[in-house]
Amino acid sequence: MSKEFDAEDYEVEEKALLIPVEWLSKEARFKIIETLISTRSLVDLARNLGVTPTAVRKYLKRDTHPSDEVIRRALAIMEPYEEEKIYTIIIQDILSALKMLYESLDETYRNRIQKMIKENILQ
Repeated sequence: MSKEFDAEDYEVEEKALLIPVEWLSKEARFKIIETLISTRSLVDLARNLGVTPTAVRKYLKRDTHPSDEVIRRALAIMEPYEEEKIYTIIIQDILSALKMLYESLDETYRNRIQKMIKENILQ
């Protein structure tokens, strides 16, 4: 189930570039790879990610985590039926990090963050 790139895929690839993969935790990266391997062979996934099958095995064993570039490629090759699960992984991970930051701040900064969220996200 190898995904070949054509003109339509450029939009998907551009969308993948807009997601701040640098912010993703190792755990989220592992979950993204696990989602992709559930519908592909190890060799196909490795080829599409531009890594060796050994690298994919290491991701699955959690011996090493996928790089930013590998995660960008993962987002570019995900199929439409995988989008909801992968986007949910990303959103939950970023929200979890934001919550940890929020809870570590005093009341003054918490109020500032609430205001920033309202102005920039909930507008």
